[in-house]
Amino acid sequence: MGGIFAEFSNHLRRYKPRTLGGRIFMLMMLGGVIIAILSTMASLYVIERNERIGRAYTLGFTIRELLRIAENPEFESNIVDIAARDGMALRILPPDDLGTLLLFSRPAQHIALPVRLANTGWPISVKVHFLRGRLSAEQRAVIEATENPSLFLAELSREIARLGLEAQVEIMMPSGKRFLVSHDELWANYSSPSLVFLMFLMGVAAVLAVFAALADLLAGPFKNLTRAIINHGDEVDNPPVEERGPTEARSMAAAYNDLRERISRMLGDRTRMLAAISHDLRTPSTRLRLRAEFIENDELRETVLRDLDEMDSLLNDALDFLGDWIQKEEERTVDFVSVLEAICDDYADLGRPVSFDGPQPLQFSSVHTVFGGGDEPHSFGGKRSIRLSCRPGTLKRAFTNLIENALKYGHRAKVSLEATADTVLVTIRDEGPGIPDEHQDKVFLPFYRVEGSRARKTGGSGLGLSIVKTVVDAHDGHIALRNMPGRGLEVIISLPRRVTVNP
Repeated sequence: MGGIFAEFSNHLRRYKPRTLGGRIFMLMMLGGVIIAILSTMASLYVIERNERIGRAYTLGFTIRELLRIAENPEFESNIVDIAARDGMALRILPPDDLGTLLLFSRPAQHIALPVRLANTGWPISVKVHFLRGRLSAEQRAVIEATENPSLFLAELSREIARLGLEAQVEIMMPSGKRFLVSHDELWANYSSPSLVFLMFLMGVAAVLAVFAALADLLAGPFKNLTRAIINHGDEVDNPPVEERGPTEARSMAAAYNDLRERISRMLGDRTRMLAAISHDLRTPSTRLRLRAEFIENDELRETVLRDLDEMDSLLNDALDFLGDWIQKEEERTVDFVSVLEAICDDYADLGRPVSFDGPQPLQFSSVHTVFGGGDEPHSFGGKRSIRLSCRPGTLKRAFTNLIENALKYGHRAKVSLEATADTVLVTIRDEGPGIPDEHQDKVFLPFYRVEGSRARKTGGSGLGLSIVKTVVDAHDGHIALRNMPGRGLEVIISLPRRVTVNP
């Protein structure tokens, strides 16, 4: 059975449009056809119901003629067969038969005869037996407003058909004869217009829901491509995006894969070129260092050596920025408090003004019980640990750069750490002049430098904050700068708190 279904699916797939426009047109046509079928069925129901009600109105006149015939003793034996020709079931009830009073195990509904009809002496009593439901007051008013017995029975028959419920009519004649009339087609259970309208709306809603799901499925390849660009747009070493779906989606995925491959080749060529230049420059740099040692002027020798150190630092920073050293490090779960505290302790051991303020201890309140208890808060003692899944080596590099900047431009670094259930928040403050607001979004650009207090004479390659931004982005974090009131710059880094089990 499964093989037959798979073969049938493959056969249908041959006729599936290849382009996005063709598939959208196919969905529109299919949806239009289904809704048209539902609308046609609803229209046929309305036409059939109106015809049914019209036939029921005519049935009332037939009932009157049958009752007249039944009053004649000569035709009384044939009245059942005559009624059957019009689809009616007519039964003559014995005078002492009281079973019809509870024909459907419920009291019959009496229809009041107008005084003008009662004066004619015909009929004298009409009861309607329903299995469920009743004629409404409005329907009874229509019936009782008729001008003659024929119209009375016609209106009664029509309102029963309009109600759409199984019913039998008990009629008593002046002669004392009682008749029970029913019609299996016209006076039978029939779907009400409100129910049909509700079913129609449900059908349309179901069709729209199915086609919305199909439209979402049709947009699936584009959503996957968008997700891949958002999540891995800056990672050129990931597997290519799957090329599936309509022709347009396949072409976009193929173009994206080709573009990423070309960018990967370009970045690789650029990194290799810079690495080759760095390697070629190290030999003359080493020779210059050796020759600088023979310079007798101490000030000149120190200047040359400082320039050589700056050149090596520039090359190393450029290689780090252009390389994929961040992605090469594997994620592992560490105690982030210990990592950050170790960086600050290393600076403090060297006599650098770097302080660390760890997270506050967890606090809780006691619960009131019958044995006592109060609202006094309690806290856990000892050092608080914050476990975090990250690339600790790259984070050390980022926070080292930030602390170096704080020491270089602000003369002091105050590092604080806080954490919630979802976020780890690191704040680094210095006492420097800060960064003008118009430059705060630009300092993360490669080789961008702020004039004035952060001029080139202070040193640096202009890549420190760019590397920090790259590391934070690789951890799905966020970095922001804020000038503190008075003096100083505050750097705020927020990292999502996630923990994975190390294998």
